[in-house]
Amino acid sequence: MARIIENDQGQWILLSGLVVAIALVFLVTLMNNATVTGYHSSNNALEFPKDDIRDLVSQSRDATSQAVHIAHQINQSSNQTIPDITTSIIEDFSRQTSLLYASHGQTVAISVSNITTNNSTSAFGDIVWLNISYNDGNTFYSSEPEIVEVSV
Repeated sequence: MARIIENDQGQWILLSGLVVAIALVFLVTLMNNATVTGYHSSNNALEFPKDDIRDLVSQSRDATSQAVHIAHQINQSSNQTIPDITTSIIEDFSRQTSLLYASHGQTVAISVSNITTNNSTSAFGDIVWLNISYNDGNTFYSSEPEIVEVSV
């Protein structure tokens, strides 16, 4: 009986087995966390509304360019100034755009901060400074000012 108590070779086998088991549990947990983290980070990249923001800025620039051209045409037959006409057209565009984006749960605001008209015959046209903001609850984007150069 004394010989069994003094023999510690079995204890080393049990201890090394326990260490290997704990190391395996640690490695499995680490690998599981790596795959879950990769899944969540790729999901977050897909949820970022970069296409919505890019479309909003592009549509705003196009609408501003058209508004300036329309303002120059209206100015020839009315007493209103080009900045006043352009601002009213862009305000209408902003109202319509915010209603469209609101139907998808997003808030959009587009406003004119400054308009510079060029009355000379140089190659430079009118310059419009827009303030564009986008919010979908998770992502907030603001471009203040978004400078739109329009050759007239």
